Amino acid sequence: MNHLLKSIFVLSAFSVLMLFTLSLTATAQSRYDSDYQPLSPRKPVVEYYEKIDDKSFYQQKRIHGMKGELNNYSEKLHSLQDRFDKIFYGLSAKGNFKTPFDTSNQPKRPTIEPRTEQLSTYPIAQTVSNENASVESQHSEDKLAFNVNSPGAFTKDDQVVSTFNLNFREGLGYYFLINSGISFAHKKYDDTRAYKKYDPGFLTAIAGGFQINNFKIGLGGSYKSHSFADNSILKSSSISLNGKSETFSGHLDLGYNFPINQSLEGYFGVGLGYYLSFIEDKEDTSSRKDHGVYLTGSTGITWRMSELFALSLGYRYFHEDEVPAHVAELGANFAF
Repeated sequence: MNHLLKSIFVLSAFSVLMLFTLSLTATAQSRYDSDYQPLSPRKPVVEYYEKIDDKSFYQQKRIHGMKGELNNYSEKLHSLQDRFDKIFYGLSAKGNFKTPFDTSNQPKRPTIEPRTEQLSTYPIAQTVSNENASVESQHSEDKLAFNVNSPGAFTKDDQVVSTFNLNFREGLGYYFLINSGISFAHKKYDDTRAYKKYDPGFLTAIAGGFQINNFKIGLGGSYKSHSFADNSILKSSSISLNGKSETFSGHLDLGYNFPINQSLEGYFGVGLGYYLSFIEDKEDTSSRKDHGVYLTGSTGITWRMSELFALSLGYRYFHEDEVPAHVAELGANFAF
């Protein structure tokens, strides 16, 4: 009987030991799986700095950049409010905007004075080390080993540039322009055959192509029409000229835009190509043709309403042999 009780006790102890071992193994396995699963959450990487001054200077730079961005946003909101008041109420803020933060003072890295008690012990070595330290401080003053950007900004040529600046252009893009205007002919004809003078006419032009930074290069075309003035006559028969001159042209379009302020830009453009004119200045209803080298030059301002759309107001010179003209035009500019 005692032997049986001893056997039962040994088996019970062994079973308890096995259950405890299996429990520990399962716990360790689950902990291993949770710690080393690829999708398990990881502890974020802590930012390390060589010196405590680096961390302080880094935070100062970020705060300074955020102040600059808040100033830009505040100015944009003021400009939008000013436009709204002008359009709907006829009021004007009269340029009374002031930035909420003063960003004229740039953050500076704290300077550490060298220890003077070491100069007497090691005069030569300390002098050399001080010279090296001064040179190094001149190069490293107000600089970190990395660039600090405020939200909504990036660095270009070591300068922080806002991504919300409408006047900023970089890289390759596309543009499309469509212009219409009034054309004023500045040439009249008075010879033995006829006296011809043209009334103000109409011009429409389109252009499109590539935009690289602020430069434009593409192809363009235009249509211009003028009618004869009432006193235009054929001298041989005293018959009034009631016809008109129509000109079609195609040209290589080159242009350059430059910012004036937050929403206004100036532009210059030139074009070189070919024109074909149909002129009705004969006694019968037929017309004659004229063709040659086409030249144009333009300048003006654009009001940029968004990154994709702007309105333009400008002047264009339209050169052809029959009806060279000065053109006042209004246009719509699209950028992609």
